[in-house]
Amino acid sequence: MNKATLFLKLAILFMLPFTLFFLSGCASTQTEQGTDWETWVGELTGMIDADLKMFFSQFEEEQDAYLVKGTFKGDIGSVSGEFGSGTMSGDIKGKVKDGIFNVGIRGRANVSAGSATIDGKMTGTLSKTQAFGTWHIIARDIEGTLYDFSGEWRAEKVDS
Repeated sequence: MNKATLFLKLAILFMLPFTLFFLSGCASTQTEQGTDWETWVGELTGMIDADLKMFFSQFEEEQDAYLVKGTFKGDIGSVSGEFGSGTMSGDIKGKVKDGIFNVGIRGRANVSAGSATIDGKMTGTLSKTQAFGTWHIIARDIEGTLYDFSGEWRAEKVDS
């Protein structure tokens, strides 16, 4: 093996850790820029009583449009068909555009008789410190039976 080849291999071996270090630093900087979120808390009421926690991006996705994500968890009083009471939990994800709240809901409902997947929507309006509107969820059990749940929601911005 000649000296030039050996020198080239050592140079690459020496530079590789530095290259990986600098690339990982760039990737983490980009991620940190997208993690500036406002925290909001509230509740869903109606056919379920659930705690709601949402996070609003402070960066515009497009003109006057902001991302929103969050979770909810609560109790189901009684399901039609005498399936019993239980719990419902899930995630919300969508956008607020020009103060209009329109997000999707996905999750799971568990009652005495079994469980179901849920899919739905939350709509409403948003001000600088409060948000409110309506929600509608359709739950589908293992056998394909559909159940409708609906109600209202309200949330307030948490002071930082």
